[in-house]
Formats: sequence, C-alpha cells, structure tokens
Amino acid sequence: MKLVLFIAALFLRASAQECGYKSIKEFSHKISGVNPVTKELELRAQAFEAIVEKSAQRPNPQVEFEWSQFEGDDGELGSLKLLHTVETGGKRQARIDESKALASLKKKEFSLSSRQLAFEALLTYQRAAQLEVFVEAMEEARSTFKRMIRKLSSRKRLNPEEKVSLSTLKLAMNDYTARLNDLKNEEELLAGNISFLVGCEVSRFKYSQPNFPEMGKFDLDKGSSAAAIETAKIELAQMRLNSENSLAYPNVAVGPMLGVDQFEGRKEYSVGIGITFNAPFFHTNQGGRAQARKELEAQRKASSNILQRLEIRLQKQLKIYNQSLGFYRKMPALDEISNYHHEAERLFSRGVVAIPMIIESHRQHVDYLDSRFETENDILQALKEVYLLSSSPDLVQKLFL
Repeated sequence: MKLVLFIAALFLRASAQECGYKSIKEFSHKISGVNPVTKELELRAQAFEAIVEKSAQRPNPQVEFEWSQFEGDDGELGSLKLLHTVETGGKRQARIDESKALASLKKKEFSLSSRQLAFEALLTYQRAAQLEVFVEAMEEARSTFKRMIRKLSSRKRLNPEEKVSLSTLKLAMNDYTARLNDLKNEEELLAGNISFLVGCEVSRFKYSQPNFPEMGKFDLDKGSSAAAIETAKIELAQMRLNSENSLAYPNVAVGPMLGVDQFEGRKEYSVGIGITFNAPFFHTNQGGRAQARKELEAQRKASSNILQRLEIRLQKQLKIYNQSLGFYRKMPALDEISNYHHEAERLFSRGVVAIPMIIESHRQHVDYLDSRFETENDILQALKEVYLLSSSPDLVQKLFL
C-alpha cells in the first residue's frame, strides 16, 4: 500500500507544473481559495440544497382510460378519469421542512470539513518543511561520517580503538542512510498531497516557526462549529417526526370522470366525480410515528452527550496547547542549536574531538530536532481542535505571519 501511494505521489509531482511558494504564508493564501476537495464539498452542498426544490414538487395528476368492445355486436364501453392527488395532513410542508433541515445539516458538515481540510493542508506543508530540516541534518551527518570513514580506511594499520571507531561509524552511517530514505519517502507523499490540492508541484518547503497565539478561556461555539452539527441533527429528527405524523392522514385523489356507453346504435354519455383514498382501517402510521419519536429522544440524548464531550475535549485541548507551548518556548531555538552544532563541526574538522563524541553530537542534534518538531506538532494539533470547536478564524490568520 505504501508503495502504491509513493508511486502515486511521484506521478502527481511529475505531472504537475512547479510552483514557487517561498513560505507557508504564501501557501496558506493559495489553499484558502478553491481547491479540488473544497470544490467537491461545495457541489455536494448545492446538491442537498436542490432536494428542497424536489420536496416541494406536487404529485402529477393521474389519468385513467378504459375502453372495451363487446364481441358479436356493436357495443362499446369507455371511461376517462383525471384525478389530482391532494396531500392531506400537511405532508408537503412537512416534506419541505425535513429537506431544509437535512440541507442545513449537510451544509454545516461540509463547512466544517472545508475548514478542517484547509488547516490540515497547512499542517501537511509544515510537516514537509520540518522534514527538509531533518533531511539536511541527516545528510550533513552522513557527509561527516563518510569523510571520517575514508580517512580511517586510508590508514594501513589501525589500533584497536580506531577499528572500533571505524565499525561504529559504518553502522551509524547505514542507520542514518536508512532513516534518511524514510524521511524522503514521507516527504514525497506529503508533496504529492500538496501538489494535488494546489495544482502544481512544490519542490521546496521553507520552514517557518509558527507564531503560536496566546489562548485563555474558550467556550464551545454552538453556532458554527462542530457543536452546531448536533443542533442540526436534533432539528432534522424533529422534522422527520412531523413527516411521520403527517402520514397518519390518507391522501385523496379527486377529479372529473367521463363515460361513454354505446349499445345497439344508441350512445349514452355520463359525467361525474371520482374520489380515491386509502381507508385507514388498519393503521394511521402509529408504528412510524412511534419510531420517529424514539429516534428524536435518542438524538437529543446523543447530541447532549456529544456536546458534553466536545466541551470537555475543548478544555483538554486548551490545556494541552498551553502546557506544550510553555515547554516549547523553553526549548533552544533552531538557530541557537545550529550555531552550537556548527561550532562542534569546526572542532571535529580540526581533529580535537574523539570520534564517539562526533557520532553522539550528530545523534543528539537529530534527536533534538525530532523532539522539537514532535512538540510543535502536538501544539498544532491542539490548535486545530480548538479552532474547529470554537471557530476562531484569527487563530489561523496569526499562525504563520
């Protein structure tokens, strides 16, 4: 499966034109516009809006025509009925209200999906940019290891310590080579997803440290966030109950009738009114109404439970965000770590540092990047949850200034 995704990502990158986003800020402006998935969600929302028009349609009139001829004589018998169905019990309005409630629910779901997609696209770009930093650190380590391996291998005789150092360097280089391959594969997959969203290949990802905003107390937004979907579900269940209640009344088909009776050269015409309806002798949709009432009660309880969980989830994500951000801000910046590492590299090149320390220094450098980016991603994930539950647009606008 991973191989298929990898090949698909390569194909997307090869078939797309290259676009030059200098930063995640430029990318965020692009992704905030129309992309293939957002356009798909918009079309699906429009499709559900069309069901309101469909539900407002009245039944077409029924035309009944019968004609017969008596064998052996000139007798004929014919009749024509034009019946119009009258929907009683408010069925049409109940149907319209139910379709409006369904369209409103789907619109809220698609809107939430669209916001989630846009945020996750930024996270994808940021992860790809992190991998660029990772890859650079890995390649630098491999370059250093290769240089030292060549230096030791060129010696005719090695003492025991040098033999162990050479073996350790080869193991470290092979480990970094394997890890580097994994990182590049992950970056290719991410680049393929991004190329699909923006319609062009992003060959380079420039890392920018997020400008994490301060966040105090946030309340669950029940008007436009994930919580609004639960309110819409209750409304839809209520409208379905109304529809089931309307089915307790039978429809009536009524209209004019015209009859022709010809026998032995005499033709007679008859006119009248036809009425057809289902007599409610056995039921008045008690089962459907009872089911809809129970489903409404169940939906109210389910939505109440979900809203409580969403409120808890929002507060927990806020706690995770602030807790992780406090730790993140105490970590040394990448520029500071880079300066330390370059200073160590200069000492390595002068040969004043033992080989085990060289290996350990690179390992610590890579491990620190991994730890820092993992913490950064935890903060971003928590921020995404807060954004989707509180619908605060400024959380995204200020993130990558």
